[in-house]
Amino acid sequence: MLLPFLFLWGLAIPGGHAFFPNFWSKFLSFTWGSFTHQDLTEEAVLNVTLQILLDHKHPSRPPLRWEDFEGKTLTADAILGAYYGEDMSLRPFRTAMRQIVSANANMDFLSGTRNDPIRHFDSERVRQGNSLLLRAREDLLRNVRVKEYEGAREILGQILHSLQDFYSHTNWVELGNTGVHPNLATPGKDLDSIAEVSEQTCTDCADVSCQNNIVKSIEKRHLLTSGYYGVSPVKPRGKCSHGGPFDDSRERSARGGINKDTATALFSPHHFLHEKAAELALKATIKFLSELRREVTDRDMLRLLGVSAFPALSFVLDTTGSMGEEITSARLQSRSIIERQRKTLLEPDYYILVPFNDPSFGPVHKTSDPDEFLKVLDSLHALGGGDEPEMCLSALQLALINTPPYSEIFVFTDASSKDAHLQSNVEALIQERKMKVSFLITEDPSRTRSRSRRELLRPNRFDLYADLASVSGGQIIFTNNQDISEVAKIITDSAYFDVVTLLHVQTSEGGIAHHVFPVDEFLHNVVLYINGDVREFRVHDPTGRKQNGRRQSYGKFHRVFLSDPLQVGNWTIFMKTVEPYSIHVQGRSSVDFLYYFGTPVNGSHPGLYQLNNQPVAGVPTILVVDAIGLPQSANLSHVSLTTRNGKTQTAELETVNQAGLFTAKISQIPSEEFSVGVIGQDRRGLELKREAPQQLSAAECILEISSNLLVTPGTLHLVSVKVTNFREPHCYTVTMSNDVSKDSATFRIEMEAGKSEIRSREIRVPDNTEHNTVVTVMVKADVCNRDSQPPCFTHLSLIVIGENETSMAPPPVCPQASYLQSCPDSSSPGGCTDRQWIARLLVTDINGIKSVRIVNGSGTASEYSDAGNDGVEYTSDCCNRQAELLLTNHKEAAWSCSLDAPVTAVQAEHKVHYLLIIPLLLILGVGLGICHFQKKRRSRTDTDYSSPKDCEKE
Repeated sequence: MLLPFLFLWGLAIPGGHAFFPNFWSKFLSFTWGSFTHQDLTEEAVLNVTLQILLDHKHPSRPPLRWEDFEGKTLTADAILGAYYGEDMSLRPFRTAMRQIVSANANMDFLSGTRNDPIRHFDSERVRQGNSLLLRAREDLLRNVRVKEYEGAREILGQILHSLQDFYSHTNWVELGNTGVHPNLATPGKDLDSIAEVSEQTCTDCADVSCQNNIVKSIEKRHLLTSGYYGVSPVKPRGKCSHGGPFDDSRERSARGGINKDTATALFSPHHFLHEKAAELALKATIKFLSELRREVTDRDMLRLLGVSAFPALSFVLDTTGSMGEEITSARLQSRSIIERQRKTLLEPDYYILVPFNDPSFGPVHKTSDPDEFLKVLDSLHALGGGDEPEMCLSALQLALINTPPYSEIFVFTDASSKDAHLQSNVEALIQERKMKVSFLITEDPSRTRSRSRRELLRPNRFDLYADLASVSGGQIIFTNNQDISEVAKIITDSAYFDVVTLLHVQTSEGGIAHHVFPVDEFLHNVVLYINGDVREFRVHDPTGRKQNGRRQSYGKFHRVFLSDPLQVGNWTIFMKTVEPYSIHVQGRSSVDFLYYFGTPVNGSHPGLYQLNNQPVAGVPTILVVDAIGLPQSANLSHVSLTTRNGKTQTAELETVNQAGLFTAKISQIPSEEFSVGVIGQDRRGLELKREAPQQLSAAECILEISSNLLVTPGTLHLVSVKVTNFREPHCYTVTMSNDVSKDSATFRIEMEAGKSEIRSREIRVPDNTEHNTVVTVMVKADVCNRDSQPPCFTHLSLIVIGENETSMAPPPVCPQASYLQSCPDSSSPGGCTDRQWIARLLVTDINGIKSVRIVNGSGTASEYSDAGNDGVEYTSDCCNRQAELLLTNHKEAAWSCSLDAPVTAVQAEHKVHYLLIIPLLLILGVGLGICHFQKKRRSRTDTDYSSPKDCEKE
């Protein structure tokens, strides 16, 4: 574990370590200058991204030249700006980078990975670590090939963490190697020349800085080893430790350590080799990404890395008989966007369509081919139905799962939702994926009257859509059949990825009011959208002058385009209405921000754990802000958390040791829904503000979900869920569902404050599920009998494979056991409890041992490593002389091994031998005494014994 970069973020700021013990206040001065996982990962990604773009000349832009970047520090702004120009937003690239880096850092925090020696190349698990990298590489390629890029980024981050740890945790650098290991993470290759379990690898080191503590014979024979970390597995005597203040094994012989995680002796006994280890880790990361590029298309590689100007055009379409005009409008807007952006750098990566009616919804149509998308749209016809309600949220949930983050989804319907129970799932996905959802609701009076004969339509039936639009920062627009084609042009207005929200208001009543929105020098193409029965509205610039702009009105919907350049400062909208209304103001700007919440984690791997889904109430919280496109002439100073009722709390932003990154200590997360904004100044000292459009809500727990990522149709698949409760004792109702089956599992957990519980449940993927389908498993935890409390939420993507794709090789055969101690036979005296037997199994299977379970027996089993192979040692008292162990490898193949205590009568035989020896010794003693007496007697008579044989004869 190169020191987690998030850890540095939490500590690099003045006062930013207030949540940590006083020890941490001194940390930065020791670790400043250390390379982190983030540093290595970002530099490698930028390097490979530049290489891809250098190889691809786009007809609408001049080609990139290597000379323009040679000798300079690579930055995303410089690379992507040179290729895409001003139309490019860095948001998707920064989002993808953050996914990769966070997955990398979370290897040190998640319960399933932080103490796994294989994932960190600790405890001499060198060969096993390489095998794990190769398996993860296969999973990564599978995810890329089925276009599951978010899952691929998670796997990529984990791979790069392990890959980088190899150079920091093993003795590869100490062996004098100046290049990367040629076989590491290379398909068809394996690691050899690994120290055996019986070999001493380190000597004691009493100093903080451990010089020359690796045994000379290990270096001479060029054998690989790595340091043990913590208490499990137990470090054998004479083996190396990881070292540092968090390693409990460092005081066991051989004392000290060999890690090169930092440039500081306090944390890294081999700190003097940190730069060399980091250099090789960077080269290895670039090598891995470059080799990965050869196995996928460059377009797939760029999508994996988040290089995109416009990720998706995404629709959710009601296809009942009353929706003919809406389908036509969606088709027209799609054609307009496709024709305008075809073969340009702004062409969408994906076109997504999810139809719905009642009772069906889906399937998801997702393609990168605009012509294929238009064919699907042309094939849609408004048929049947007409009754309320319909399966809108089910379709929207599918769209949220399949649309890239930070995109906007447009929903066309004229009916309310039949599946309102999915609201919390949908809101959680909106929060996590930072999505905007806009609803275009058509209310044709003739259709409404027709429906009212059959059913009574509730006047508030669209409130759910209004809530979702408000939570996401999208719009809800009510129009009619005649105006829908013009109103749908808002889709074209939003078909840019650099759109930012300046004002979002959803009122519950009419009257006279005014609303303010800020304009800065980095904004252009500002558009106002006003929806409602508005009697009058005026727009005034910062000087108070009225600005008409270019106006378009269609029924109750108004669109106002302000003319560039805009006066910098606060603009005001004066309103006079007779009913509730909404205002949405957006513009285009290269300056924006990303953010996430984290909570400090202490223990063996201290750092800042990223909360992917939502902030958690009642825990220490750090807000991390990643500024996008912020010029050096401008700065950000504060972060704001603003509730729906307008109450705002601010916190000071502190810079960290990387350009564009800021952190803020949040004293208390608001108890109601809130939005996140940043405040700063431009080069003239004028105010600069940005606000994320989505509303957030704090939960009281964290969910972690884990499972084997591959699943076959019709089989049961085990999924594990970990719930951690941060508040007072609670009962949680946990619901697990997926997007391809109607099956769901619900269970209750009673939890104490600050405790965690793990539960496992099985899901079944339908028999007819197509191969390469991505199944999304969703888990939420609701506080029992408290509907007002936001649920905790998480999800995991699984890939459906065929049975013929699973390994058909038989499970490994149990190896011959070797026994270190045995038991006496039953006839021997003495109790069995004070005698024990020990058996060892050395497993040479390349997939190693993932787990060992004692099926029969009362002993203990522990794992060890010997020359790169996994071993299991079983110890039991002699009262229990049989055992059965179930071994599972990392390919999920399981096999059992039966053990029988060896019985020997050695101890009893020794007692018999002792009884026979005693009289013999007495006879020998008497004989020697007689001989000695005769010798003395004869010496007096001058008798000579020339040899001992003479004495024996006598």
